[in-house]
Order: sequence, then structure tokens, then C-alpha cells
Amino acid sequence: MQTKKIGMVCAAAFMAALLATGCGKKSSSKVVETSAENRAAETAASVAASSGSAESSTAAAGSQAAEKRALISAKTENYQKDNISIGYPVVSGLTDSAQQEKLNAHLKENALSPIEALLTDAVKDKLTVTAEVISADADRVVVVYRGEMQRSGDAAPVQLFYSNTVAVRSLKDLGLRDAVDADSMANYALSDAFELANAGESEVNAYKAWIQANGKDALQKSIAEKLEASDFPLKKGDDGKLKWPESFSYVKNGEIYFSLSLPAEYGSVVVFKYDMVTK
Repeated sequence: MQTKKIGMVCAAAFMAALLATGCGKKSSSKVVETSAENRAAETAASVAASSGSAESSTAAAGSQAAEKRALISAKTENYQKDNISIGYPVVSGLTDSAQQEKLNAHLKENALSPIEALLTDAVKDKLTVTAEVISADADRVVVVYRGEMQRSGDAAPVQLFYSNTVAVRSLKDLGLRDAVDADSMANYALSDAFELANAGESEVNAYKAWIQANGKDALQKSIAEKLEASDFPLKKGDDGKLKWPESFSYVKNGEIYFSLSLPAEYGSVVVFKYDMVTK
């Protein structure tokens, strides 16, 4: 019951904080382009209807034209060194070139952060990460990273999943904690109604086995703490090294996606999908 209540309560806040739509691929194939044309059209219609004047219609049309010119593009490029390969986004189209440069530097820094936060030997360890630009517009950029990491001495590689939502103007990293209650999301992850994104029966069964092995009561608090500490910006531990969150999140098409790190025998990472309308 608690998870159903938060759908309506948190939807507006979370949509305002993180929602963006679009799609993207690697720079070798496609460039993602999004604009505010639809939003501008709605604004123009609203202004014209409220005033009924030619002047208002002209102003609205001018505003719409300005929005059309504010076209943001994002492609992915690749960082390569030794056994490390990481894709990262590069945004273009902002009218403020200085802000665009800062935004791209911030996005790249976050994309490459697993090198410092996770690897024990940057020469011997292996890390391969691909980047997908979920959306890029004048408000925010949303990127999802998926990959595989094998540190020297590890018997097998582990899955790696992280995401980054950045506000274009403030360069603030937006996360799950900005609008959604961590306890409620933890309850959802432990409920019978949970849904995993792009997961087959074996992944679902492995996650259920992890719950059964640890117990729902014991897991609720730890999952909530992981969700509360999710996403960028990364913080430094007592040893001065960047701490890697055990959960990341983003929004796509009105649905919240958030991850949890698991022991390797249970699949390393699971990604939940939470529909804010139906839950």
C-alpha cells in the first residue's frame, strides 16, 4: 500500500527534477537531438488564447522560433588508455559556449570516475563502459553507462551500471533523493510488485534468491540507505578515495529506473523500473 501512495505524491516533483525524453547511440552511428519545440508550441497557443490579440500571437511565435533555435545535440566519444575504455557524452548547441565547455567537462569527469573510485591498478585492471544519452535539452542531460570491470586478481568480471543526470545551467547532479522517498522505494524493491528492467526469468529468480537468503526485514534498512546515498556527486571516504554509490537512478518516459549492487553470485547489478502512474 505504501508504494502505491508515492506514485501520485512524488510524480510531479520527480518529473520536475529529472524527467527528460529522447534516445541516443554511440557517436559512430547517431547523434541524439532534442529541442523544446512541442513545449514552445503549447506556450504559443496558451498566450494567443488568453489574450486574443495579434500582438500576443506575434510574441508567442517569436518565442517559439527562439526555442527552435535552441537545439541541443549530444554524441558519445571514447576515452581509451591501457585496458580502460569508457564512453562519455559531448554536448553541442548551447548558445553559451563557456557553459557548454563546463558542462562537457563535468559530464566527462563523472563518466571517468570509476577509474579512481573502483580500480585498484589502472594499468592491469580491465574496464569497458559504453554510454547511452537518454536525453539532452536546455534543462538537463541524462546519460546511462553500462559495462564490465575485472580487477587484477579477480576470478571473473563483474557488471557495472551507473547513470548521471546533470542540470545544464547549474551543473548540479540530480538524483533519486531529490524527490523520492528512499524508504518507499526500498519497500517497492522488496515487494511482490517489483519489476526489473530488461531482465529475464533467471535474473528475476536470482534477485528473489538474494532476498530469501537475507530476509526482507534485514534488507529494508540497508536498501533504503543505499538509495539515499545514490547517484552523483561522489563523496570521499576517510581514506580520501572516492566512494562508489551502490545505487544509481534516472527517469525515462515517466518511469523511474534505479539500480542496486548485489553480490556477484546473484548477478552483480539489478535495475528496477517504477511506473509513477500505475504504481
